[in-house]
Amino acid sequence: MDLFKRAIRKAVVSYKGLFGMYSLKAYIMVEIIGPVFQLSFFTLVAGYVYKTDDLSPWIIGNAMVLTYMNAFFGVGAQFVQERFMGTLKLLIAVPSNSLGIFLPRVIVHTLDGVISVLIGLMAGMIFFGFKLSIVQLIPFLIVILVASFSAMGLGLLIGSLGLLTRDVNMLLNLASMALLSLTGANFEIERLPIFLQGVSNLLPLTRSITLCRLIYSGANITNHMDLLFGEFLIGLSLSLAGFAVFKTLERVARVKGTLDLY
Repeated sequence: MDLFKRAIRKAVVSYKGLFGMYSLKAYIMVEIIGPVFQLSFFTLVAGYVYKTDDLSPWIIGNAMVLTYMNAFFGVGAQFVQERFMGTLKLLIAVPSNSLGIFLPRVIVHTLDGVISVLIGLMAGMIFFGFKLSIVQLIPFLIVILVASFSAMGLGLLIGSLGLLTRDVNMLLNLASMALLSLTGANFEIERLPIFLQGVSNLLPLTRSITLCRLIYSGANITNHMDLLFGEFLIGLSLSLAGFAVFKTLERVARVKGTLDLY
């Protein structure tokens, strides 16, 4: 129980460290207004291009993609922020397990990512007449939680790789555009070139977006558990890869006597 309490405290402190500098207005802009405008923009563009009044596929897709904000600019930027603030060397030097330090941060951003998706869906209900029944709500929440976890795995991997470069924003923005364009949120995967379809199948959120659209159309989640488990495995694999990269860079830094790994 004490271990659980410490993890919660670490998560809260990490979240405050990320958003503590913002005023209430700035926080609302980042967490609510920005995501709503992004979803509205891509949904309206899709409705115009495809000449349809049924905007639900794009509302679902762009709401799911909102998890990238927490994944990349929360989890993905944490190592670089620690390096910039001069505290990365302290985190590596302490005897505590690195996993115990960074895991609470991933958990809190996973939950915040779920909230971001729900905000996007609510915006769809308010502005575009999107409707979600109570029966569909629980399966949606399950898929959203797994999707958020999967996105955080990619964020962790990019954050670790970001220690190798001075310009991690390039990696973060590239990954953001990949999720917007290759996961089926805005473009049908079948219309992508063959090699990009392969990339799409390796990205988080692709299966979650497909599954949520199936649930919305009346399908039972139990008939498509392969999509849910596939999403979870992708997130787990990316998380383990990200942590392995970080530990490898940590060992290299210890050997070379430097923590400026770029």
